[in-house]
Amino acid sequence: MKSILLLLLPFVNGFFSHNYKITRMSINAAVNINPLKYSNEIGRKPISDLIKDIDNKNVNDLFFTNDMKTLYSRQDFDTDGIYEIEDYSITAVDPSVSSMIFEHSTKQNIKTTILEPPIDLVSSFINGFYGAFNILFIPTIIILFVRSLFSRSPMNSMGGFKLFGKDDETDMIKANISLASWAGSPEIFQECTEVVSYLNNRTLYEIAGAEIPRGILLEGPPGTGKTLIAKAIASECDANFISIAASEFVELYVGMGAAKVRNLFKQARENSPCIVFIDEIDAVGKQRGTGINAGNDEREQTLNQILAEMDGFAQNDNVLVIAATNRRDVLDNALLRPGRFDRIVNVPLPDTSSRLSILNVHCKNKNISQDVDLLKIAELTSGFSGAEIKNLMNEAAIFAVRNNSTIIEDQNVRDALEKLTVGLIKQNDTRSNEAIMRVSRHEMGHAFLAAYFDDYFDLQKVSIQSTYNGAGGYTLFRTYPDISESGLYTKDMLMKQIIIAMGGKAAEYVFYGDKFVSLGAQQDLKQANSLAKQMVGNYGMGETLKTFYNENTDNSRTPFLGRSLATNDGVYSEAIKEQFDKEVRNIVDKCYKEAVETIHNNQNKINILSNILVNAVTINGDFVKDYIQMKHVNESNFEE
Repeated sequence: MKSILLLLLPFVNGFFSHNYKITRMSINAAVNINPLKYSNEIGRKPISDLIKDIDNKNVNDLFFTNDMKTLYSRQDFDTDGIYEIEDYSITAVDPSVSSMIFEHSTKQNIKTTILEPPIDLVSSFINGFYGAFNILFIPTIIILFVRSLFSRSPMNSMGGFKLFGKDDETDMIKANISLASWAGSPEIFQECTEVVSYLNNRTLYEIAGAEIPRGILLEGPPGTGKTLIAKAIASECDANFISIAASEFVELYVGMGAAKVRNLFKQARENSPCIVFIDEIDAVGKQRGTGINAGNDEREQTLNQILAEMDGFAQNDNVLVIAATNRRDVLDNALLRPGRFDRIVNVPLPDTSSRLSILNVHCKNKNISQDVDLLKIAELTSGFSGAEIKNLMNEAAIFAVRNNSTIIEDQNVRDALEKLTVGLIKQNDTRSNEAIMRVSRHEMGHAFLAAYFDDYFDLQKVSIQSTYNGAGGYTLFRTYPDISESGLYTKDMLMKQIIIAMGGKAAEYVFYGDKFVSLGAQQDLKQANSLAKQMVGNYGMGETLKTFYNENTDNSRTPFLGRSLATNDGVYSEAIKEQFDKEVRNIVDKCYKEAVETIHNNQNKINILSNILVNAVTINGDFVKDYIQMKHVNESNFEE
């Protein structure tokens, strides 16, 4: 029975209160015991009494717990070498005084034993299982994970290429994604339909000796419908479609981007005829050697793999690559050559007729009032992309619902256009009367000059309503469509545009003096100086620098800072820089001077219009133009 208890002692963990038999151990040995209170406990003994008993040899054996904080002392001794823990005393000790007790017990030849901590079966099992898991399973999981990184197919990766077969193609057609969904220039539409004809009637082209283009690059400003064209081509063609964003090729591990490219084109060849669409290809297609270190980084390896896959040793029969970007200027020349991208389709911002067709597309599912003139809206939205026009009509619908109506009125469209142009207008005006009058004269300075130069500009509206963009008021005017559509801006027109920009500052100077001009013209000065720099640096409209072109004027023309720093591209002599700055300053100063003279000569008219604006808050541009023309007639009659 005693031998059984000795085997079970580490596991029962002290649940039995007494009558355990424990083998005598040395001071470095370990025996399991649970320091619970036994029924035969004599009592607790202080350290001082215990040391006295040790020195007087009144103690036969000492038992320290493993943490050296509790000491059991007893006197009964069995000659068989077995201890009966029946009667003992407990002493609470500090580990720092344990060595002193050891010294006293050693001098008196008293046997001292250190007890092993109790064993918890549950904890022992969990620790053992965790140790086995660390040894066996974790290395296996790490190996499998690393292997999956290097062997995963792009079709099943986290970035997930989307493969549209017959079923998905049907879903796309049901979702009204077709070439009819894209509206714009008819020439662009013809290019797109020709691509569809390539893929659906390839036999005719082969008989004629024509080859299907390997790649088509769609480039143009954001929001012009490049991605929509690719989706429409995929839905119109009887071909599989794989789409991916170029940023998905960018990986942390070296070589992973190139591996994705290989798997992508492998999948395309296996599913031919197939269209591969790479959106925002400039993420990996930038010119090589343009970084600060000009090293062979991961992006360049990915680009090299794309170049090899598009026109390398592998055959890409019946595989068409369509890519989209709004930064063609940064793409590598090897990517743009025929054989890789045989056809480069420029998708520009829509002109007036194209904007009208886009408006018709986005108004199909909306209740439009009869008073809405879509042609007028198309003229007012000069410079808008297709996405911005869609957003305009959506905002107009929201304004209509805000007015408890389901029919979009002309005023709803104009309010939406105003919101997108000048920002959100504040409803509560807490400014003083003096501040409102200053803003009125400032804005009327812009408006009067815009109406004064009516050969180029059409004044739409002037208002003193403040916006959350930080403007105290705003003036809306546009260039006439025949000028803006042609793009042939003259020096005289650009000079007058700068004069209008300086009109607010000039009006404050005339009415309040040079010392009391406010900082309200900050944005005006920025626009005026920027346009003047382009006139001298890009358009050759300077007085002496008539043939000068400055590549640094437009930041988008010099996107490669690293290469510019390394090769000193675009750096001009100090004399040219000085002359350039002088030309720009002369243009702005000349325009400001003319703005001051015009406003000073018409100070009374502007003052009357400013007072009208203070009371009306917003004045239509036709009212200002009619007032100016009426005054001209009256003055001429008066002189006669």
